Amino acid sequence: MASTAHPAATPAHAKHETSSGKLVINWLVLCGLTFATFGFSKLNMSPGGHLAAALCISTLKVTLVVLIFMHLWHGEGSNRIVFVTSFLFLLVLMFFVMADVNTRFTLSNSRIPPMPKVDQKMLPSGMPPGMNSVPQGHSGGAEPGSGEAGRQ
Repeated sequence: MASTAHPAATPAHAKHETSSGKLVINWLVLCGLTFATFGFSKLNMSPGGHLAAALCISTLKVTLVVLIFMHLWHGEGSNRIVFVTSFLFLLVLMFFVMADVNTRFTLSNSRIPPMPKVDQKMLPSGMPPGMNSVPQGHSGGAEPGSGEAGRQ
């Protein structure tokens, strides 16, 4: 949040500038963490281990970006409160999404093998069992409902 007071009126709030050296070091650390994420993806771990490592590294990267590049390290208290509150809401939303996916019934999970093939043999007439070749509601012969009664 921007301050409405004149800068000269508040000498207690000295302007904090982040030096270019700190920004370069932070950028190099972020690049190293990106390569670390790739390195963890190539390790022989369980899928849960890969996910945990990627989430930990990405949380560290987000923290560095917010503190250094977005200048929250020297930011006002209200900015910090807004960021922490939004981050907590994000964690709550992620928790409920993961809980929803993990508690679904087994047929909708992709880890379950597909259903076995069902034999779809047709009768010699070409129709499935229990069906005849005449559509329902129609009869094959000249009955009174087949149009013959309309001509008489």
